[in-house]
Amino acid sequence: MSTTDASLAARADMISLGERVTFEQLYAEQYPSMLRLAHALVDTREQAEEVVQDSFAAIYERFDRLDHPAAYLRTTVVNRCRRVLRRRMLARRQPTPPGEDGSLVYNHVVDAIRRLPHKQRSMIVLRYDLQLTDAEIARTMGVPIGTVKSTLHRALAALRKELPDAR
Repeated sequence: MSTTDASLAARADMISLGERVTFEQLYAEQYPSMLRLAHALVDTREQAEEVVQDSFAAIYERFDRLDHPAAYLRTTVVNRCRRVLRRRMLARRQPTPPGEDGSLVYNHVVDAIRRLPHKQRSMIVLRYDLQLTDAEIARTMGVPIGTVKSTLHRALAALRKELPDAR
């Protein structure tokens, strides 16, 4: 780990502990991880970038009143991803015009994660991509810690069942 990566990691830890930072610092330090989170949840980079930008815009208006801006940002990104997925499900109910199916790319692990229910998928991404603790996931998702543990357990069991060769 380079000194730049180490200093960014230390700075991100301080932000998550609630230290006062400027909006510009929050943006610079949290944008890459929020983009990874959104991309894992909504599947396309374009939608992920839009979700993250909209989330930053939403918290900019109330930034001075936030005690933990990084946690609020994470929650905002997850909720906006949820909104995108709901809209996508509604769009799928509409018949697709002939000839508009794109090329399919197949990655067994990613596709297995995408087939998980939204709550399980969100927790898997928060745990293994953003490396959040159970308590941080619970705060982000607005659920008790026990729910986080049981949901992660069920998600991992489903993935093990679907991907027996991936160990």
